[in-house]
Amino acid sequence: MMLRDQLTPPLACLAALSAMAGGDLVPQPPMAFVKGQLGTFHADWEGVAGRTYFTLFSLDLETWHYAPFIEFGEGSHSRGMESDSPKFFLRLHYGDFENITSLDEAMAADLDGDGLSNIFEVTYGYDPFQTTSTIDGPDGSLDPDTDGIGNSSEQAAGSAPMIKDNPILELKVLVE
Repeated sequence: MMLRDQLTPPLACLAALSAMAGGDLVPQPPMAFVKGQLGTFHADWEGVAGRTYFTLFSLDLETWHYAPFIEFGEGSHSRGMESDSPKFFLRLHYGDFENITSLDEAMAADLDGDGLSNIFEVTYGYDPFQTTSTIDGPDGSLDPDTDGIGNSSEQAAGSAPMIKDNPILELKVLVE
């Protein structure tokens, strides 16, 4: 597994820097930006066959967050973004994973082995490469909304881990 990041400079530069570090990874073409109106822009890049892409964003170049989507493979990729911050940075976090051959597989995969799919983790603000989304909850996974249903069970039920949606807890409140 080869995993790399591509960091983009401030929007005003409208160019991307590639942080390639050797290896047998096919070079990643740089991102380009098209500025829109009122703080909007498009981040565009050419994909490489077999490559899984995660987009991270930052307002300070220190704290990075995964955007709630995943891209896969060759062809043109484009994502619209909006920010009212005076500084906004993007980078591609990408890898060539042998067992992933489609976007559906990239979203369903569990790259950190914590039992949660990549798309579940990025949708709810977790890092799909760290197991921090599955510790200390009632089912062995994190329970950020404290409704008694951990992230693993929330994913299985198709419910949102940030919204208290446990019908047993609601019933308990109504009975008391």
